[in-house]
Amino acid sequence: MKKSFFDDALMTRGMSLRQLAKRMDVLPSQLSLTFNGKRRMQMAEAVRISQLLGVSLNEVIVAAGISEAAARRCKVIGILAGDGLVSDVESGTIERVAVPEGMPAEVAAVQARTSESALAWMDGWVFFINGEQVPSELLDRFCLVRLDDGRRVMATLRRGYTSGTFNLAGLTTIQNQRVVAASPVLITRH
Repeated sequence: MKKSFFDDALMTRGMSLRQLAKRMDVLPSQLSLTFNGKRRMQMAEAVRISQLLGVSLNEVIVAAGISEAAARRCKVIGILAGDGLVSDVESGTIERVAVPEGMPAEVAAVQARTSESALAWMDGWVFFINGEQVPSELLDRFCLVRLDDGRRVMATLRRGYTSGTFNLAGLTTIQNQRVVAASPVLITRH
């Protein structure tokens, strides 16, 4: 248990341990035991703490030492914004997330950061993808799609109306678009 992580998060949020406990509907002593490593944090508590403190669930899991966090991790290569576009992770920043069991070695992730947008319902979702492939081989699959103009979007690939183009459906709807490459989504973690 990394108590300093939780102390910093509380301070940043301007919240006391007692206030956090009240909002979680638990006893302050119970939360104190958890943060001091004398009581194991449950996954449901980690989710609630993540929401209330405004930090990623992954960070809470790692700081709490929850066993699931010891799993293999992969790099977050893109951030899905509320407009449906995927951007690169900030330069110089290395972000990693726990990988579900059974994923291939070359798996990477795209994380949705869509709060305060029409896509707020999917804020925090992680899409695990696997290498770029020829788009025509991924028809009717939900993918991270790289368009010929450089934009990246999350969409299902469909045949376009014009030869050599694709229609994109889902979070982003575009018709007759040239697609350079696509990476299939293997699994999504909510």
